[in-house]
Amino acid sequence: MMDKRSRTLIGLGSAALVSLVLAGIALEQRAAEGQPQYTPTEVLPGFSANVKNSALIQIASHNGTFNVANVPGKGWVLPGHGNYPADFDEVRHTLIGMAALETIAPKTKRADWLHYLSLDAPPKGSGTQITVKDSHGAVLASLILGNMEDLGDPNGTSGVFVRKPNDSQAWLARTVFTPHGDAASWLSTAVLNLGGVRLEEVAMTPAKGPAYTVHRAHPSDQIYTLAAPPKQGTPNALLVNSIPYTIANFSLADVQPAAGMDFTKSSHAVARSFDGLLLTFDILQQGSDVWARLAAGAAPGAAPTVINEAAAINARSGGWAYKLPAEKGSALTNDLTKIMTPQPAPQGSQGMPPDMAGMMPPGDAPATP
Repeated sequence: MMDKRSRTLIGLGSAALVSLVLAGIALEQRAAEGQPQYTPTEVLPGFSANVKNSALIQIASHNGTFNVANVPGKGWVLPGHGNYPADFDEVRHTLIGMAALETIAPKTKRADWLHYLSLDAPPKGSGTQITVKDSHGAVLASLILGNMEDLGDPNGTSGVFVRKPNDSQAWLARTVFTPHGDAASWLSTAVLNLGGVRLEEVAMTPAKGPAYTVHRAHPSDQIYTLAAPPKQGTPNALLVNSIPYTIANFSLADVQPAAGMDFTKSSHAVARSFDGLLLTFDILQQGSDVWARLAAGAAPGAAPTVINEAAAINARSGGWAYKLPAEKGSALTNDLTKIMTPQPAPQGSQGMPPDMAGMMPPGDAPATP
């Protein structure tokens, strides 16, 4: 049987433990009481009710200023790019995202600290200012957005530092969109989408030197080769495959009306798919920039679906010149001498240039040893 002394010690120990727990709870409560309580609010009160009236989005950043306008009969376009269609998803995400912005906590109010959050006003500062107006020019919302911050939210929301123009009070806000201050992010990229298995060959007529063709015999072939290569030397497989890769994964860095450019001395690339789609690129180099004009057609005997596809491509691309990203512009301006330069040491999968995996259908990439 436990003696009286042991029972007393146990009782004192239990009482001490309870006291420690209660003291910890009290300290925690006092600490919580000492902290300011903050209730999240809308960053742009009332904008969610008026977002449907948006007719003009003005974006200003360190890189410049441009507009995105809702033009009757055309939809959302970029007036500074000849009314080229805007990426509707970018428009929608931006407007809805701004309407849904919710403050998480106030941050600095010191104007001299704003640059640490990329909230100093453009064009001198690194912030991105987005102003939304209605069809009468009235401002519906205006905000400067800065650095993004990971909130660790499993639902996918992020943090972004924001402030209103003419107000140095910065806020950390919860957002479902990423602000883009470059015009390229607002351009519609729905021009050409072939994927990696359709192209059979590309016939190149460079600005100098002889014409040449890169091809493959079957859609299942992962590597393109140079048709009728010179007897001396070995074709650079990386450069050979960069040509069909550029066309199959077409993208653009800028766009302007083609009427303002002289393509009379351009080089050419004519691509043919296995099912008879023909794509002609007129390629113009202006300094370090490469621009391309696109026209589509169908080979004799092509199915009606291919003929319709060519017509749809022409409807989208007709009248436009596309500035290509630097690496893709380089691919479409290589002459035969460049194609025959020695290939660098392999760095990727065996037998395949390291950045050509995007040309292959899912699941067909060879395993890396």
